[in-house]
Amino acid sequence: MTVARHLLCACLWLTAGTAAAQPLIPPTAIDWLLDCPLPTAERLDPEVLERTQCGTVSVPRNHAAPRQGNLRLYLTRVGARDPLNRQGVVFAQAGDTARKHQGGTFAISLTSLWGAHANPAYRTLVNRYDVIELSTRDLSNENAIEQAVQDLEFVRTQLGDAQMFYLGHATAARLGNHYAAQFPERVARMVLVNGQQPGMAAPLVEQLRLKEPVKQDASACINRWVGDFLLYGKQPPRSTRCLDSANAE
Repeated sequence: MTVARHLLCACLWLTAGTAAAQPLIPPTAIDWLLDCPLPTAERLDPEVLERTQCGTVSVPRNHAAPRQGNLRLYLTRVGARDPLNRQGVVFAQAGDTARKHQGGTFAISLTSLWGAHANPAYRTLVNRYDVIELSTRDLSNENAIEQAVQDLEFVRTQLGDAQMFYLGHATAARLGNHYAAQFPERVARMVLVNGQQPGMAAPLVEQLRLKEPVKQDASACINRWVGDFLLYGKQPPRSTRCLDSANAE
């Protein structure tokens, strides 16, 4: 009886331990695809494409009322060139420019651009950070932005990164500002390009606001500062011609 009792206890302990054990790789709500359905008309860097994954993620239409149904958003991830030394993630949101980068190619084009720079900050970003692009809802109204903020937070938790860098253009700059105001502990630094004046302040997050000047070669000025600020927090001088006046507020 004593032997049988010990065997029974051992079996119960083993069953309980198995039930409580967590999987080595926790399942996520992201459905990663075997291939990326990218547009063939746009010329994309083959080296970057080799590190690119595409997927979909299901999010509530209304995060405050999940029973109202779900939306499926498109996700693009350009993996770090040196994944064994990966340090984090950059969320890159195209905003109004998304029409020029259909099918999640903004993150791909951006990573290609960064890879062509000799700047040490960009080399580190390309080598050690994943670049993520998430398709967004129509950001023309406040309610949609509030829902998109929750979309971003949901995807961040699914990816498992405690913090992110954020780069947002136009309406995506507004989205980033709202996200940082609600989840300041989740944003390491953020760059907002061509954003409107913020309706919701995010004073606890380091941010750089840039604006494309009217003159040609505006992108060169912006690209000069994005990497250094995201990685090192290096602010451009006040005389920088692409610095948004909102930075001084």
